[in-house]
Amino acid sequence: MKPVRVSRQRTFVIALNQSYTSYHSLLPLVYTCNNLVLSRSSLGSSGRHSIATRTEEGDLVCEEKVVPFLISHTHHQGFPVGFLRREVALAVEDGHKNLLISGMPSPWDLQYAKEDSQDDLQSIAFSGWVNEGGQKSRTAHIAGLISGWKKHDAFKEILKGWSDETYPVYTHPPKQMSVAHDPIAFAIERAALPLFGLVNFGCLLTAYVRDPLTDQMKLWIPRRSRMKRTWPGKLDVTSGGGMGLGDSAMETILRESAEEARLDERYLQECIRPVGVLPFPNRSPEGWILPGLYYLFELPLPSDGSIYPRVNASDGEVEAFELMEVGDVLTSLLEGRFKASSALAILDFLIRHGYVTEETDPRYIDVCRVLKTDIMLPVAWRPHS
Repeated sequence: MKPVRVSRQRTFVIALNQSYTSYHSLLPLVYTCNNLVLSRSSLGSSGRHSIATRTEEGDLVCEEKVVPFLISHTHHQGFPVGFLRREVALAVEDGHKNLLISGMPSPWDLQYAKEDSQDDLQSIAFSGWVNEGGQKSRTAHIAGLISGWKKHDAFKEILKGWSDETYPVYTHPPKQMSVAHDPIAFAIERAALPLFGLVNFGCLLTAYVRDPLTDQMKLWIPRRSRMKRTWPGKLDVTSGGGMGLGDSAMETILRESAEEARLDERYLQECIRPVGVLPFPNRSPEGWILPGLYYLFELPLPSDGSIYPRVNASDGEVEAFELMEVGDVLTSLLEGRFKASSALAILDFLIRHGYVTEETDPRYIDVCRVLKTDIMLPVAWRPHS
């Protein structure tokens, strides 16, 4: 049966490609979704650091200087966990100076570089006495900082999305590992992640049905509620959600799939498949730094329709689900109807299942390469001996 299936797949892919005469490449889509570009010097804490936005043609625009955010200025932790735009860095600096003037210890350690006889803020880290208290101490001081901003309506457009959801921020793994190492540097309110350019972790699941007669796939695609604050009315993956502090990827996707799509929990546990991760270096139209890392899952559903995603009216996340043919999914991708991170997850699915190949896309290698762009920031890891 396998040779027959591959032959049908190849025939379908060729026919699909020929039916879209105006379709040249999916590369512009990947460029505009993975649009955050960090300077290569951003791996270290010294020197100038900048970000830019990549256009659909691959050009870099809206370049600006950023300040690295570190755990400590010591050698081991002297690599950024995030990046601050100028207005955020200045807000931290002002608070730091006010504390010192009042005779209070500052939780921040600021380093400067001398350029043209003017002090130039080079990087920001936690003070040594804060780091002595570990994860709990860092979490408390970052919470105090952003709570103060919220109270005084600073960065109102960002912090208006305050959700009381706590997200983890990881350290860079040490070269000499032991089980005693804590991978989590601190936790932070989810809405504040863009202020510090910190990595947002989440999970995305694509559910599909394979036609037993034609062997072709159809994907279960939801439309996001038009009442949602972010990406209202856009198409999405079948289910997904952010990973809060203490959550595993599997726990998160099982919970979100049962809640958002009302999928049978036992079936989910038996049939769900982890299929890798997807980096998502993204920059908002307003210039905020939104690096993401998503765990990908897929779920084959019975062709008899006995199990399928359904709208959860009490959840309010989804307006409707539609079982879409691959050709319609591709059209929707090209027309920009998907939420950005979900568009890349769907594209990854289509590549993985052979619907986007070097035969169908003249920039296939570049599509695959840019799709997996390194976000160059610390991600989840576990200590080991």
